[in-house]
Parts: sequence; structure tokens; C-alpha cells
Amino acid sequence: MPRKESSDLALRARIALERLRNGEADRSLVNLLSQIIITSFITRARHGQLDIADIERVERGLGEVLDQADRTGVWNVPESLTDGLTAVVNEYDRALSVTRMEIVLRASDYLGKLVGMGKCLNFCVQGR
Repeated sequence: MPRKESSDLALRARIALERLRNGEADRSLVNLLSQIIITSFITRARHGQLDIADIERVERGLGEVLDQADRTGVWNVPESLTDGLTAVVNEYDRALSVTRMEIVLRASDYLGKLVGMGKCLNFCVQGR
């Protein structure tokens, strides 16, 4: 992927992460951060450097934040989740800049199909 495009995507994720660290939390912010889910598909294609269990833990954590907000109206993002998000955002940035575009496109297409079918891994990034 061209570095400018990958940098733009990574910058959006980093800004969202910083906003989350600063105590902001709402559905649009969590949905923006959910773009990093593509990292799990890239990792499963053997192009990642994080343990897939760490990425899945972050995915579950984002889903739990959304579920709790739906049930209670309270947006609570644990520090452990922001720590995990930091690692995954870093990997997202690295992966976008070094992984062959073909792998990134396949991962993105697969995620799009899951979202369209309402079958996201641990939570749906749209329509929640």
C-alpha cells in the first residue's frame, strides 16, 4: 500500500486511540478504532507480528465496551484495553506499510463481507 495511504489510515487510528486515552468514548470513536480488526486477518495470513490471541483480546474488549454501553449507557474503557489497543494500532500501522497490497485487500474484502452479513468476529463495526 502506498505509504501516504497507509499513514493516513494509521493516523486516524492513532488519533482515535489518543481520544480514547483522554477519556472520550462513544460509538463513532469505537467504530473508528474497529478498523484495526483487519490486523487479525493479516496476522492469520502469516503477515503479522503480534500473537493472534492478543488481537482477539482487543477485539473482545471493544465488543464488551459496546455491549456495556448498549446495556447501561456508560462508556467504560479499561486501561488494559487501551494498552492492548496501542499494541494493535502499532501493528496495524506496521502491517499496512509492509504487507503486500494483495493481502491487505483480501483482508479488507473479507471484513467487509462479514460486516455485510452481520457476522463480525466479536462485534459488528457498523450498525451497532
